[in-house]
Amino acid sequence: MKKRMTIREILNMLKWHPDYDFNRVSIIYIDRPKGHSELNAKEIEDIGYKFIYLKDDEVIPVHRIVEIKYKDEIFWRKRDERDRGRSCEKQIR
Repeated sequence: MKKRMTIREILNMLKWHPDYDFNRVSIIYIDRPKGHSELNAKEIEDIGYKFIYLKDDEVIPVHRIVEIKYKDEIFWRKRDERDRGRSCEKQIR
């Protein structure tokens, strides 16, 4: 069985792999109390194990990330109970 990549692994791959432009990545996350918010990868200062640190000193817990887009297409989506057994990850080269 293939191990799913962590959010950190996916973001680091999009940041460092020469086939991807990290500036074209956007992240949708749960933003309490607003609901959901979206940020562009340009805003990211550091990718930690449990948190994403933004340049404006905001910190986003990794478990609140629900979707990662690349070039406005869904690259990864968090699974929920309805998706059990199915992966929404795109095939990664």
